Amino acid sequence: MGDRNRRPFWMALGITLFLLILVCGLVLVDYEGRKMSFGDNQPPLQVIHLPGDRAQLSVKTLGWEGSWDITTLDRAFDFICDFCCLPHA
Repeated sequence: MGDRNRRPFWMALGITLFLLILVCGLVLVDYEGRKMSFGDNQPPLQVIHLPGDRAQLSVKTLGWEGSWDITTLDRAFDFICDFCCLPHA
């Protein structure tokens, strides 16, 4: 296992981190632009708790709006936080 075998890993890691930082920057610029131009203070990603112990993920960024039911993920997150004795809302 020489240095030659590690090059693809480091290249893939670098490209992945670059793309992640790029997308986060685009979302941040979109949010700040909407806030300054239109007075829209809604965050790009927001978990909305609905009646009946349901949870919905609302996405509003880069001119795209959508929502998904994430009740199962929200319950799993609550379980992990309770199991690890972490404070959460």
